[in-house]
Amino acid sequence: MTLASAATRGATRHPLLWVALTLSLVLNLCFVAGALWIRIQSPAVPVSPAERLQRVGTELALDPQQRQAFEQYSEIVRTHMLQMRETVEPLMSAAWAELAKPDADQATAARLFDEAGQARRGLQRELLVPTLTFLATLSPEQRARFVELFHQRPRSWGQPPQHESH
Repeated sequence: MTLASAATRGATRHPLLWVALTLSLVLNLCFVAGALWIRIQSPAVPVSPAERLQRVGTELALDPQQRQAFEQYSEIVRTHMLQMRETVEPLMSAAWAELAKPDADQATAARLFDEAGQARRGLQRELLVPTLTFLATLSPEQRARFVELFHQRPRSWGQPPQHESH
């Protein structure tokens, strides 16, 4: 009896062993491929609002006139975002500082959170006219795409786009 015939004879006796070894090999290959995929695909870097706005602008295929209107709109948005940050952050910080106190005053914290929310909503409302002015320069398809892109939340790595719920 030769070694090859013994191996062939043993393989026919234990087909489950060969199936198990094959499955093990396939699973290990899948695991290694998954690990490599994760290494290759780096997590998405958080995007700032300004970067996000620029990405929206690049996806709209704007003509030169629309590009100029978009640049003006972008500058207005940047100014309002800075103003919002300067207005809202101190109120939020004060509210959280109040909550951090051992004898936190719920009414004071609630008032500060309300003031921050009102300031934020007021500044967002101020953006309505510039947004509508910019949107008027777009085609109906571009306008729909702008709203769709602007309404999407930034994604975390590995998650599909999410729409904000109001």
